[in-house]
Amino acid sequence: MNGKAFKHLFTPIRIGKMEVKNRIFMPPMYTGYATITGEVTDRLIAYYVTRAIGGAGLITVEFTCVSRSCKSYEYMTGLYHDAMIPGYKRLVDSVHEAGARIAIQLSHAGRRARSKITGEVPVAPSPIPSLNGEVPRELTADEIQTLIEDFSNAALRAKTAGFDAIMIHMAHGYLINQFLSPQSNKRQDRYGGDLEGRSRFALEILLKTRQKAGKDFPITCRFCGDDYLPGGFDLKQSKVLAKKLEENGIDAIDVSVGGPESLYWAPAPSYMAPGYLSHLSRAIKEVVKVPVGVAGRINDPVLAEKILEERKADFVSIGRPLIADPEFPRKAAEGKLEEIRPCTACNLGCTDRMVRQLDISCQVNPMVGRESDCKVEPDPKRKRVLIIGGGPAGLEAARVASLRGHEVCLYEKERRLGGQLNIAAKAPGNIEYEKLVRYYEYQMKKLEVEVIHKEGRQEEILKSRPEVIIFATGGRPNTGRGIRISSGSVVLAWDILREEKLAGENVVIVGGGQVGCETAHFLLEKGKQVTILEMTENLGADMVEVGRRVLLDQLLRSGLAAIKQAVVKEIGESEIVFERGGLKEKLKGFDQAILAVGTVSDRALWDEFKTSDVPAFCIGDCVSPRRAIEAIREGFDLGLEI
Repeated sequence: MNGKAFKHLFTPIRIGKMEVKNRIFMPPMYTGYATITGEVTDRLIAYYVTRAIGGAGLITVEFTCVSRSCKSYEYMTGLYHDAMIPGYKRLVDSVHEAGARIAIQLSHAGRRARSKITGEVPVAPSPIPSLNGEVPRELTADEIQTLIEDFSNAALRAKTAGFDAIMIHMAHGYLINQFLSPQSNKRQDRYGGDLEGRSRFALEILLKTRQKAGKDFPITCRFCGDDYLPGGFDLKQSKVLAKKLEENGIDAIDVSVGGPESLYWAPAPSYMAPGYLSHLSRAIKEVVKVPVGVAGRINDPVLAEKILEERKADFVSIGRPLIADPEFPRKAAEGKLEEIRPCTACNLGCTDRMVRQLDISCQVNPMVGRESDCKVEPDPKRKRVLIIGGGPAGLEAARVASLRGHEVCLYEKERRLGGQLNIAAKAPGNIEYEKLVRYYEYQMKKLEVEVIHKEGRQEEILKSRPEVIIFATGGRPNTGRGIRISSGSVVLAWDILREEKLAGENVVIVGGGQVGCETAHFLLEKGKQVTILEMTENLGADMVEVGRRVLLDQLLRSGLAAIKQAVVKEIGESEIVFERGGLKEKLKGFDQAILAVGTVSDRALWDEFKTSDVPAFCIGDCVSPRRAIEAIREGFDLGLEI
């Protein structure tokens, strides 16, 4: 598709007095790259500048604390002191020089703050426990006024630092959203009760901020269209609030979704449809005239253009896809859609690491957080590099080594590149892995990597005189070591997903990790009857929590049966014997057993070569079975090293 086809996406837009060159806005997303006191670092600047160079119209800096006591994560940015202004001015100047507008999100965590981080008891509209069990202290009326001042003072500092706009955080279960929701606000004073009372805190922050920042300084908000919680803040209420915000001077509304108990709606996993929130932004657009944006798995420019064309939004907030590929906007503008590195919506490097109090990374983009350290530059000495294995580790190593000018030859015994990515792509909702395979296929052609679809043999490989050999032979499914199998109807989950084996009508899946659960999802959609036997207490224990919750909901609605804490001992023709709670039990009445009990490394070829004179390296599951995020990272790093 030619870039000129995106006539809406690359049309300028005005937010108040600010003009933005296109409709691609990078929303605020936690990085963990600030100092422990919330100040700007060179690493943070490099991260945002890279996205500005990539072509985003407006970049909004992540959740920024308006006071010392409002942190929910250790390395959050802060703007609660004048001494912080110079660091932000460096950030603003750098992003401006790179060609983008820049805003900053101002927020307070409320009951989502953590005392072990702040040293203080969290505060909230009402003393309702947070998910971590801490009971916040109810704010007094005087303290509410202090917080209003904190927000407006932070906004003034942002203006002084040169930001083009600010965003007030009114979503995702943080303090303002806690005031808005009847589920978390039980106050009986003027800041509680009906929607007018619950909206008062948000509106007073907006008015005070406008007073201090001036009538021409753009003020936007991150807005909760619906928190999808019974008795919570829903679309009907959000439409009323949107009109009140417009009446009181908001310049744009950026629609998101979800509260703390339903936060998986915000960083949606791949099981949720791309653009799944656009109905909410359309509903908000019906009641206001200011620009309305929307987030929610807007992961390709064609979808973004369609949302704008159908007037469901005036701009699109593209978050994780800009982590995955900072050049998403530029490539779209140039019509190079096949070059966009797709976000898989896995949440492994971003959301999961944030939840674990770690700095973010990315499954498909190993340069995230290392933008100033990792430069893919030509090697003055061109080498012949031979890579065995065309899974994610081998493909990434081939891509980077080729970019550095090496002559790369890649052996892959299967008919298609991708390795286990092809298996993952078969599960419902995992189409992004198919896109990732296509991305790598395109890269191999573009970079003129020689691809040989046959199994690498030692004699043939050495005859080609490689100067470096990389083993990325991956793993193979565990065939049930430790389980006595006397049935001929036992098959592997990989073979079911690849559709190389047909599933029975009533099947038992041994193993309830991600592979087992996704195989169950695959079969349930085909109308099969499925039971999972899992040895631990939880299904999907190896999954990122936001994805796990969505998938398990779908499995249970589809009729999945599951027996947990079940250690399978024997699989026969007509029964499975397992131990549970120290007792032996039997499961009968099924017509097929499917093994999903993990992966083992395929190291046979590596063991043959590791004593050769040619420098050899082993990466990915060949080292030990893990996930694509580790495989791609190792391929990238080795591509830089050789």
